[in-house]
Amino acid sequence: MKTQKSKILIVDDEPSQRELLAGFLNKKGFATKCAGSVAEAIEIFENEGFDTAVLDLKLPDGDGIELLKKLRAIDPDLGAIFLTAYASISFAVEGIRAGAEEFLEKPVELSQLEILLRKLTDHRKIVIENHALLETSAMNLPSEIIAESLQMKEIINIVARVAPTDAIVLITGESGTGKELVARLLHSGSNRSQKPFVPINCAAIPETLLESELFGYEPGAFTGARKRQSGKFEMASGGTVFLDEIGDFPALLQAKLLRFLEDGTFYRLGGTELVSPDVRIISATNRNIEKMVKSGTFREDLYYRLNLIRIHIAPLRERSADLLKLAKIFLNNFAKKHNKNIVGFTEDARNRFLRYDWFGNVRELKNVIERAVILSRNEYIPANLIPVNDEDSQETITVRKLDLRKLADIEREHILAILRYCNDNQTEAAKILGIHRNTLRNKLKEYGIETE
Repeated sequence: MKTQKSKILIVDDEPSQRELLAGFLNKKGFATKCAGSVAEAIEIFENEGFDTAVLDLKLPDGDGIELLKKLRAIDPDLGAIFLTAYASISFAVEGIRAGAEEFLEKPVELSQLEILLRKLTDHRKIVIENHALLETSAMNLPSEIIAESLQMKEIINIVARVAPTDAIVLITGESGTGKELVARLLHSGSNRSQKPFVPINCAAIPETLLESELFGYEPGAFTGARKRQSGKFEMASGGTVFLDEIGDFPALLQAKLLRFLEDGTFYRLGGTELVSPDVRIISATNRNIEKMVKSGTFREDLYYRLNLIRIHIAPLRERSADLLKLAKIFLNNFAKKHNKNIVGFTEDARNRFLRYDWFGNVRELKNVIERAVILSRNEYIPANLIPVNDEDSQETITVRKLDLRKLADIEREHILAILRYCNDNQTEAAKILGIHRNTLRNKLKEYGIETE
């Protein structure tokens, strides 16, 4: 499981000071961004999130105290450390009132800065987790949304704040991570929850039919169009439309979708009357939509409209806490469904869960567990019913071959290999094998192994 680096914003008008701090903190495992002024710092902060800010008190276009107030307005949980060559009681008091946790005098003692930053970033993680727990407890989560990991707790926290609004949301993540579940959670937590939630898979509907499917059509719009037909946007009025696989939205229709997002109106296919349904748009994709924008296959202006609020769902292999909890839930469900007395997984099976990459994410996990429940003859699912990665498969095959041999044959081969490694030095070989030299001699005699 990858560990996300703590992000630090360094704001100082001296380039040499910025380079010194950034270089040191990067080597210590932090991720840093630098700014030389209040304006530059705010611009960077609005585009990226940070755990802690290291702020110079005196800046060319303002001061660190005012800057911190502006940054805290964006992120109230931001940690802050002031750096100053103008240390005094009055500055310290004002800085603490502004919300700074620490004050350091220049020249900065780097080891002390590292200690303070680790303390503040650890505290921030606890605060975010507590926020997420409070938000999660207030929401009615479906059984398949598990928020044991910090990543999912942060997502639930965002959902709780965004759901009551009509903000457009773009959900990204690999296939099978549960993007539609999050979209439904946004809908159920909104004022539109009693109105329709209409999912549309943009990749599954042919381009020639998608326009009429979404926007509707008038009589005579095409062969077979005998009467007016409302599209999904009209049918969902008052509710939410979920545009899944938005990265596959046809280029020719992107302009029409953009207009609808901008002014809330469109024409039915073949029509002249403006239609203005009241719907909230949530979209999702498993593709790298930023690359599509750069390559020109997805409109940049449409991307910016869809990307008002971004929710990214991390893959299951990076959320081990969610993985094991989901596995247990699916096991209980499928054991009941198939009338099997299965209560858990062996330790080796759990280890395989954590080693496997789960490129199909929750969808793949669900299928694997149902198959394991059907095939298992024991109370605990064994490891051989859990998949392994390709790079592990040859090792697994080798182990299975060795398992078919007699234990004495395996032991004899291993002793021979260690002796070759030690150039027949029995003392060294005994140390590596973890046995007494006399025991090794007895083994050599037992297996008829002669050494020089």
